[in-house]
Amino acid sequence: MKKLLMMLGLAMTSLTISAQESTEESGSELPDGVLALEWRFNPFDYESKPVKLAEITARLFLNEKSALRLGVGVGYNSDKDENTEYLNTQGASSSSYNITDKKTTIKNNATTLKVSLGYEYHFANTGRLDFYGGIEGGYLGRFYSATEEINSDITDVSTSAGSTSTTVRYNYVATEYNKRNADGDKHNENGFFGTIFTGIDFYVYKKLYIGAELGVTFNMGKEKNGYYETVTRNGQKLNGNTVNESVTRYNSETGITTASGVDPVYGTVKGHTGNYTKVYFEPAIRIGWMF
Repeated sequence: MKKLLMMLGLAMTSLTISAQESTEESGSELPDGVLALEWRFNPFDYESKPVKLAEITARLFLNEKSALRLGVGVGYNSDKDENTEYLNTQGASSSSYNITDKKTTIKNNATTLKVSLGYEYHFANTGRLDFYGGIEGGYLGRFYSATEEINSDITDVSTSAGSTSTTVRYNYVATEYNKRNADGDKHNENGFFGTIFTGIDFYVYKKLYIGAELGVTFNMGKEKNGYYETVTRNGQKLNGNTVNESVTRYNSETGITTASGVDPVYGTVKGHTGNYTKVYFEPAIRIGWMF
C-alpha cells in the first residue's frame, strides 16, 4: 500500500507541474460547462478491491465550486484452473495394476455492482488544473459462483495364467456453487459504503480532461449464505459404452443425498452468514468530457 501511495503521489506531482507550466504558457482558464461524463478505473490490486471494476460517473456542476456526481460501476472476473493427474502402478506389480487418468477443472466467477451518489467541492484551480475534494456513498455488492468437474478414468489390468483381463471404470463428479466460490472463502456480499476523497483534474484539450483521485472507503454489509449441489456418476465403460452407472446427488442447502433405488439420506445442513466491515484506500485514474 505504501508503494501504491508513493506512485500516486508522484503521478499527482508530475501532473501538477505539467499543468502549471502549460498554464503559464497559454493563460487558459477552465472551460465553461454544467455536465461532465467520465470513465474511471483502478489500476491497482489489493484484497478489498471490487473485481475489475470500471465506473461511469456523471458530474453536475451547480456552480464553479460545487458539483453533484452519480456513478455506476460494474466489474466481472472469470478464473479457470485445470489440473491433471496420471498414475500407473504397473511398476509395483506387472500381474495386477491400475492406471488412473484424472482431470480437475474449476471455474470461479465474480461480479461487482456499485452505485454511488456524492458531492464535490472544487476549492482551487490554476488555469487547466482543478483541485477538489468531497464525499460519496452508496451500494456495493459482490456476487460469486463457481463450477467444479472431476473426471477420472481407472483402468484395472489383471494377468493370470497367461490371460489378461482389462476393466475400465470411471468416476465423474460435477459441483455447481451458488452465492459462493469453490473454496468457500468468499460469499455474496450486499452492503453500503462511504468515501472521503480528493482529486485533481487536468484539462488536456478544450473540454477533455484527465484526472487522478484518492479516497478512503468505509464498507460494511452482510454476507449471504452460499450452497452447492454435487452430482457423482460411477460406472464402467465397455466397448465405448457406459454400463452399470450409478448416480448420487447431494444438495448442501437441504442436506439431502439421493441415489437411484435408495432412500434419501438426510444429513447436517451447514450454512455461512455474517457481517463485514472493511476500510481501504481507493485510487482511481479518470478521463472525461465536459458539456
